[in-house]
Amino acid sequence: MQKLRKQRQWCFGKLQRIIYTLLRTLHLVEGPRRYKHLFDCINKHKPHLLMEIGVWKGRHALQMIETAKKYWPADKIEYYGFDLFEDINKQKITGEFAKKPPFYHKVKKRLQKTDVKIILHKGDTVQIFPSVINNLPKMDFIFIDGGHSIETVQNDWKYSKELMHDKTVLIFDDYWNREDAGCKKIVDSIDKKEFSVEIMEPADKFKKDWGILSINCVKIMKRIDTV
Repeated sequence: MQKLRKQRQWCFGKLQRIIYTLLRTLHLVEGPRRYKHLFDCINKHKPHLLMEIGVWKGRHALQMIETAKKYWPADKIEYYGFDLFEDINKQKITGEFAKKPPFYHKVKKRLQKTDVKIILHKGDTVQIFPSVINNLPKMDFIFIDGGHSIETVQNDWKYSKELMHDKTVLIFDDYWNREDAGCKKIVDSIDKKEFSVEIMEPADKFKKDWGILSINCVKIMKRIDTV
């Protein structure tokens, strides 16, 4: 009887873990609410050339790739990621309001299990982008979530918009209610005649020593002249 009870408890626990994993995969539990926009946009626009600035552990990369695989076979999907990985130092972490990422080879190994084409660039995008921009394809989907200093965000936007075609969706993370860091200052200066700019709701809010930090994602697309 006791053995049967333990078996039932084990089975119930396993079922709970499976359900929880499924809900995470469907983005219905855990984590900031704003990231749901990433997967909603991929479901809507069905991109197969993906670029992410700020790979970190690769969690969003995996989720974006798996979402794209609903519409494309793995051998048609390409993912391009940029991060400092283990080359980041304490000064850079502080200056970019960043978190320490894992090692490059660990993230690449994790992403390669998706069976899609994985291209990872290690280093500071301020230095890397000028040297690789001419070798990159036009992207269908771009997610900017790298360094948060004004200089870095400005640089990432400068080069990312060169990789946008007429239907590219670009998502900025970290549209903060402050202008000394994050993408707000850059996003607010974008030419609205050339690009559509949608500040996506809801915002995630976090209590800080100085007050409430509000964070939105922002969707950018080129405006197409239909005349």
